[in-house]
Amino acid sequence: MNELKKRYIKYFGVGSALPPKHIMKTLVEMRENGTYENKMEKMSLIFDRIKNEIEDATDEELTNDNIIFDINFDKEKD
Repeated sequence: MNELKKRYIKYFGVGSALPPKHIMKTLVEMRENGTYENKMEKMSLIFDRIKNEIEDATDEELTNDNIIFDINFDKEKD
């Protein structure tokens, strides 16, 4: 098991779904730098609007399989 996956499981549990690598990396970094809860709280305030916009743009329901999650917006490519 690679180091990133180990760290992800440490913070999110063995049974949690594994997101794409770039999302996993961001979530782990937020847990480690202490910003996860604050950012998730802010996202919860606008989640419905963002969800609707993504679904409209992709013509797909927002699930773990939505194509939006395949996009790596990070300027650093792994």
